[in-house]
Amino acid sequence: MLSQEEIRLVLSEAVRTGGDFAELFWEDKEEHDIDYSGGKVGRATTVRTVGVGIYLLRGEKSVYVCTNDLRLPSLLEQARRAAELLDSGTGSLQIPSFVSRQIASPNPVEISPADVDNARKIELLRNTSGSLSGYAGLRSMDIGYSDKDQRVMIANTEGLFTQDRRTACRLRLKATMEGKDGRLLSRWADYVCPSGFEAFRDTDATTTFAKNFLERMATSLKAEPIRSCTVPVVLDAGSCGTFWHECCGHPLESIAIASGSSEFCGQLGKKVASDKVTLLDDGTIPGMYGSEAVDDEGTPTRRNVLIENGVLKGYLCDRMGGRRLGMQSTGNGRKQDYTYAPTSRMTNTFLAPGTDDEEEMIRDIDRGLFVTGCGGGSGGREFSIEITEGWWIENGRLVHPVSGLTLNGRGMEVIKLVDRVGSRLAPDFGGFCGASSGLVPTTAFQPRIRVSAMAIGGTAE
Repeated sequence: MLSQEEIRLVLSEAVRTGGDFAELFWEDKEEHDIDYSGGKVGRATTVRTVGVGIYLLRGEKSVYVCTNDLRLPSLLEQARRAAELLDSGTGSLQIPSFVSRQIASPNPVEISPADVDNARKIELLRNTSGSLSGYAGLRSMDIGYSDKDQRVMIANTEGLFTQDRRTACRLRLKATMEGKDGRLLSRWADYVCPSGFEAFRDTDATTTFAKNFLERMATSLKAEPIRSCTVPVVLDAGSCGTFWHECCGHPLESIAIASGSSEFCGQLGKKVASDKVTLLDDGTIPGMYGSEAVDDEGTPTRRNVLIENGVLKGYLCDRMGGRRLGMQSTGNGRKQDYTYAPTSRMTNTFLAPGTDDEEEMIRDIDRGLFVTGCGGGSGGREFSIEITEGWWIENGRLVHPVSGLTLNGRGMEVIKLVDRVGSRLAPDFGGFCGASSGLVPTTAFQPRIRVSAMAIGGTAE
């Protein structure tokens, strides 16, 4: 790692031509991957990534440069390059003494994955695979193990000096099943924990996760297509929070607000959703995949209330987004690694629980959809979300599983139609969100909710 004196020299060089802020982001990341298929170990790889990014601002202009050459002369050259690209004249910014600020991680590590040999990791894969042997209809099952241990250091011209460690372990299941009618279905699912290898102490947890995954696939093989329609939709507790990630989360990031591309622009303090909607983003929750001590600009993560009882209360801001909106950073400046400039991104985004009865939400519907699993999606003024698991509702009963569906709509219109919110808040394992600053770990979850009318894209003629 660089010394504080070396960091000061690099930052001073960056603001030499008039930048009003500079930041140095140092990263040392080690990743391990093991493939296991057909009872055999495939590829096993270890990759270490070390690099530095330099972020230079003046007003609402920015420059970002990066390098994996950590020698001081190279870093000074990169700082000069950033300064020349910004080309703001002569600088006079004085850098105060660094004040080290260390915040405890919400996801501490007990057993570093790097300290666990491949034999133990392969044993985990073998045991998980063995517990699924002979499952009816299972044609193939590939299991991948991966872990990541990322250490970052962030320093800037305001005197900040801080560090963070982000560690996670993952099992990825990829299965192909065949139904009684010969239909094939392929899916994948992740068992991911933002911790060290202690995540796998309870071996029953991973095998239960895998068996539930196969049971859901078996149910989906019995699914029937439906026609496109507009009906009431119930989204189950847990990972159906993808709905909020796409229809509200991305449009409430400052990058969308500042560009004018979000329908939430200019709506602070106004009613934008049903009274039952209180939406939060919180990067401090222990054990959640989107949690970090600080964001990638060194700002402590925090609990942000975005919508409260239907009223828009705030946006998700990084440093530059905050400048453009006249706000402070909310601890949401995030990026994949040192090769990306930060921007506003979600952490753990979720709907607060309500008081409504979960069973009544379905019982009161004549014709509608009950969603139990969501896939990927896209957000913006209009959103679209893939439905991987669900049931068709008739006369208040679940009558058959459904397939080949998407949920579509305009975020602000749909969230005004939320008429039920359950009291049981279920978490999510989490996944990756891809945007302009790369892939970052996030979670999106909720209690069971009902939307009184929603457009469904179906495949039946």
